[in-house]
Amino acid sequence: MLASVRRLILPCGLLVAVAASAGCSSEGMKYMAYLLFGSQDQEVKAEFDGLSGKTVAVVVYTDQRTQYEYPDLNLTLSSAICGRLKDNVKKIKLIPAARVVHYQDQNIYWPEMDKTELGKALGADYVLYVPLEEFATRVPDSSYLYRGRATCESSVYDVSKPPREARVYKSNDKIRVIYPEHEPDGTVNGNDRQIREETEARFAERVAWKFYKHREKPAE
Repeated sequence: MLASVRRLILPCGLLVAVAASAGCSSEGMKYMAYLLFGSQDQEVKAEFDGLSGKTVAVVVYTDQRTQYEYPDLNLTLSSAICGRLKDNVKKIKLIPAARVVHYQDQNIYWPEMDKTELGKALGADYVLYVPLEEFATRVPDSSYLYRGRATCESSVYDVSKPPREARVYKSNDKIRVIYPEHEPDGTVNGNDRQIREETEARFAERVAWKFYKHREKPAE
């Protein structure tokens, strides 16, 4: 056991000594540590943990241009977020995504409604509001390069509170997903569907992460 510890300490000490003598920056040190240990996920607490035991409506907003290009996006994305929450938040009850989208379709002026009124109409205790600022599966001005993008700032509204006091949570920062992360993909037939599915899955995960303890890679 002692010999194993010594074998581990020796490379670590050597790494630090080499990096210091070479005048490595902090970024260089991080990279060398990554080569030795790999990327380590970190445990992250929920930003808002009040959804447990509550009935929640996940309401996705998309503008007209996005609705035209991806007519079923509200349904697929709301369903994906609901799935993540159901699997990770104890005793949460979720209004079915199909019911939420049906209400949106039947009430075209729903975006102008107060969120407490919307939540009551859907039979929810809380409204998780996900207004998409951007959603696309292709590189701008390109017809064949695929790269998913999704961005929003989510909020939670407590239906029992007066409208001016109803927002009990807003995400600490923008939730943003880019997939593939490093470069567009233009090589696979039918790639648009693949890129969309993966972008939605990753985006739904990050939206849901705000409401339960999880592990994620530290920001680079």
